[in-house]
Amino acid sequence: MLPYLNEPHNHGLQQIEHERLLNMTVTSDKSGLQVAIHAIGDKANDLVLDVYQSVASMNGVRDRRFRIEHAQHLAMGAAARFSQQGIVASVQPDHLLDDADSASKKLGKERADLGSYLFRSLLGSNGSLAFGSDWPVVDIDPLHSIRTAIKRIPPGWEATERLTLKEAINA
Repeated sequence: MLPYLNEPHNHGLQQIEHERLLNMTVTSDKSGLQVAIHAIGDKANDLVLDVYQSVASMNGVRDRRFRIEHAQHLAMGAAARFSQQGIVASVQPDHLLDDADSASKKLGKERADLGSYLFRSLLGSNGSLAFGSDWPVVDIDPLHSIRTAIKRIPPGWEATERLTLKEAINA
C-alpha cells in the first residue's frame, strides 16, 4: 500500500493489532454474529478483507454477511474481492463531498479519482452495496446520498463509478 502523498511513513491509523482483530473476528463469527469493521483507506480495507478471508477459511462456509463500513479508498483489485468474498460494502456517498479535496491532497489526484468511492466497482458481479448516511457526520437525508451516487459530484471524480437511480435506491 502506498503512503500518503506528502507523508511517506503514514499509511493511516490502525486502531487494533492484526492478531487481536483476527481473534475477535474468529470468535464473533463462531458465535454466529454478523461482523462489521470500519475501514477507510486502502491498507485498512485490504487488512480487513484478509481477516475476513482467514476467518471464513478457519470457520468454514456459512451465510456470514461480513460488512466493511466506509470502504472509501481501495487498492487496485480490492473492489473485486468484496464481491468474490461476499462482503457487504456499507458506504456513505455524501462523504465523497466532504472528502474530495482532502483525498486528492493526501493520496494524489489520480489515486483518489481511480480508487475512491468505487460504487459501480463494488457492485461488480453480484456485489453487495449498502448506503447509509453516517449521521450526524453528514446529512441524514437519503435523497441527498442518492443524488451524490448518481451524479458523482464533485466534478472530476470517476464518472464510470456512477450508479443508476434504481441501483442507488436499492443500496
